[in-house]
Amino acid sequence: MTRLPRPRPVPTFKGDLVTLRPPDPVTDAQDYFEMNLEPDMHTWTGNRVLKSAFEARTELERFISMDDVSTWMIVDNPSGSVIGRFFLCWADQCGGRVVGEGNRIAKQHWRMGHNREARKLLFLYVFEDLKADVYETGAWSKNTNSIRSIEAHGFQFDREEIKWNEKYGQRLTMRFYTMTKEQWQTTVSQVLQITR
Repeated sequence: MTRLPRPRPVPTFKGDLVTLRPPDPVTDAQDYFEMNLEPDMHTWTGNRVLKSAFEARTELERFISMDDVSTWMIVDNPSGSVIGRFFLCWADQCGGRVVGEGNRIAKQHWRMGHNREARKLLFLYVFEDLKADVYETGAWSKNTNSIRSIEAHGFQFDREEIKWNEKYGQRLTMRFYTMTKEQWQTTVSQVLQITR
């Protein structure tokens, strides 16, 4: 698998509930710090609870400097507050282009449609602009909230792998899910038929 450099600049996308835009470490640091204080956000992630807005700024600067990852802040449109982040990386794998994702969203916005809309905005980008063949995501098998979200967004179960979980110091099962371009196009056409 060969990682590909991320397209520059990272584009901005606006939906009804959220806007996805590149991080601004100076203006986003405080919101990002406060968002990360919620312990439930870190139960199944490798990231740690940030100790200050300065640490948040440093982490956002690190995201921007990564050559093979594109990062977006998830901004709640009504409040203008940063409520999460999304990242994509892509690679040439077995003759096709595979895009992988990761995201975090503040607990008070779980199950309210913000993450669903963010993914919809990125589906279009991934398949139309990046010309991806497959969009992949995953979650630890015991992370039932993430698994339900992934399945509700139309991803199909692909495989399980036993991986070392640094946080828990043991080998655990990671479930991987994919959506092909063809599956996405079918989903889009079904939605269009329903709304006509």
